[in-house]
Amino acid sequence: MSSTLRNTLVIIVMVLAIGVVGFLAFRSGKIPANEPGTIGNTGGNLNNKGLFCEKDGVVYFSNGNDQNTLYSMNPDETNIKKLGKVGIESINAGGDYLYFYQKSVGKGSGLGFVRNTTGVYRCKSNGQDMFCLRRDPAATITLVGDNLYYQHYTAKTGTTLDRIATDKSSEETIFPYFVNPASVAGGMMYYNGDDKDHYLYAYDTNTGDNLTIWQHNLWNPVYDNGYIYFMDLETTYELHRYSLMDQTEEVLSYDRVDTFNVGDGWVYYQRTVGDEPALMRVRTDGTGLEMVAAGNYENINMTSQYVYFYPFGQDSPIYKQSLHGPVNVSTFLGISMD
Repeated sequence: MSSTLRNTLVIIVMVLAIGVVGFLAFRSGKIPANEPGTIGNTGGNLNNKGLFCEKDGVVYFSNGNDQNTLYSMNPDETNIKKLGKVGIESINAGGDYLYFYQKSVGKGSGLGFVRNTTGVYRCKSNGQDMFCLRRDPAATITLVGDNLYYQHYTAKTGTTLDRIATDKSSEETIFPYFVNPASVAGGMMYYNGDDKDHYLYAYDTNTGDNLTIWQHNLWNPVYDNGYIYFMDLETTYELHRYSLMDQTEEVLSYDRVDTFNVGDGWVYYQRTVGDEPALMRVRTDGTGLEMVAAGNYENINMTSQYVYFYPFGQDSPIYKQSLHGPVNVSTFLGISMD
C-alpha cells in the first residue's frame, strides 16, 4: 500500500470517527418534549431543598440514610429502589426524565483524574443515562415545560437566575441577580424581590413579562390553589397567605416561622419560639393548629401521603408524618424491607 493511499485511509477513518462522536453527542442531548404545563416539583418542596418529588405514582427522593443518593418508591413506601450513586437535591420530574442538582466531587486515580461533578444534571427516571447540562454550582432548580430555571453561581457574576433547555439547545440569563424560581403555576413564576425590595412579583415564563403583584415585603412565596403562602417580613416572619383573586391577606399563625411547606389542605412549618421550637401544622384556612414534633427541624418535604422532615443540620434520621392522619411521627428508614 502506498503512503498516499494509507494517509488517505487514515484521514477517512478520522473523519468518520469524528462524525460518529459528533452524532452521539448530538443524540445524547436530544430528548422528547414535555407535555404542556409540565412543572417539575412543588414550590414548597423546592424551598426545602427538593429532596422528594412525586410524579405518576412514583416518589423520587434523595436518601439521607445513604449519602443523599437518588432512590425511588411508591407513595406508600413500598418498592424502594436505589437509582444513583452520588448526592443530589432539587429534584424535578418531567416526561421520562429527572432533573436535579448534583453536589458531589468525584475522585479517582490515574492520569490527572480529579474531576468536579457538581452541576445541573438529568437522567432517565430509572437512573440511567446521566447527562450534565451545566457544570457549575447551582441552588434551586425548577422545571417548567422544556426549560430549567436555576440559581446559577459563578465567582464573576455572583448568583443569577438562568434558563437552560432540557436538551441543552439554548441557555440565557433571565435575571442578573438573586431570584428564587421555586413556585410556578399557570406559567407564572411567583417570587419575592431581593434586589431593591421584597415585594411579590410574577415572571411570565411564556412571554417574559415581569409583573409587580403586591407591594408587601415577604419571603419564600408558594402558590397553592389561588393563594400565595409566605413568611411575612413586616411582622416577625409570621405565616400568612394572600388571595390572588380578592387581594386580601390572612394570618394563619402568629408564630415566627423558619421554613414551611403547603399542600393538600395543610401547612407544615417550623416554629421558632425561644426554648420551645417545634414542627407545627395548620389547615390552609388557619384552623386545626397543633404541634407535630418538639425540636428544631428543616427540609419539610411532602408527597401525596406523607410529610418528611429532618433534624436541623442533619441528613438523617428522616422523620415522617401522615399528611392527613393524626399526629404520629415515626422514622423513615428509606431501605427496601423485601
